[in-house]
Amino acid sequence: MGALRPAKQGGGILRTIERTGMTRGLMGGNRGWFYVGTGLWTLRKVRSLAQRQPEILLREELRPGERMTIANGVATIASEPIAESQLSRRGRRARRKAAQHSARATRQPVRTRGRRARRRARREALTRGDLR
Repeated sequence: MGALRPAKQGGGILRTIERTGMTRGLMGGNRGWFYVGTGLWTLRKVRSLAQRQPEILLREELRPGERMTIANGVATIASEPIAESQLSRRGRRARRKAAQHSARATRQPVRTRGRRARRRARREALTRGDLR
């Protein structure tokens, strides 16, 4: 019998013993080496399957005004708004609420009901200097 040769793919002593066990067990018919080889092969496979490695889905630099949405494990960068027809009912409602909130935050005149209320809002906007 020949000496143990190191494995070509690396991996250290366990990989070498595993390769030797598989070759001597399968090719040579030695049950002991076969059990050693299959045991070490199983150990290596279980370790590789159990190992958690973070998966980088997307690596991008966000510019001002862009947003990142992560849904179902897929990251997308949206610089243009999504078409209204592609949104669900909940998405359309969220978009309306966000528009109302941003209008209040930037003090843009929001259309109110009634002629008096519209006139009052326009007058207030003129005094604040929002409208010209």
